[in-house]
Amino acid sequence: MDEAIKELSIECDPQEAGRALFLVSSPGKEMDMTLIKELGDHLRGLASQAVIRNGDYPREKGLLDVTVILSELSDVAKVRNYYVKASELARFVKQRQGEREVKANLVHDAGKDVPTLL
Repeated sequence: MDEAIKELSIECDPQEAGRALFLVSSPGKEMDMTLIKELGDHLRGLASQAVIRNGDYPREKGLLDVTVILSELSDVAKVRNYYVKASELARFVKQRQGEREVKANLVHDAGKDVPTLL
């Protein structure tokens, strides 16, 4: 479970999660309800505010593997940075549009005395 948390695709605090899911896959002989309960209790300790769901996927071969998905994260630095960059980009685009309008008006004013050929 700890290794699965370390390998999350984004850095976050599990305490910030509103929902969590863990999936255990392993040979059926190695998987029992005690293992699922222990993993669930451990995740509940890491993500105490989350609604936790679990699942199991018995298979013939392989090792024990745990996958964790956290959702409804309330504060993620990477997402917060996207919002900051998006607001900066919006200001930049608005500024460039204003500059384009000024240049278009200058061209229009420069050509207002040129007769049309129509």
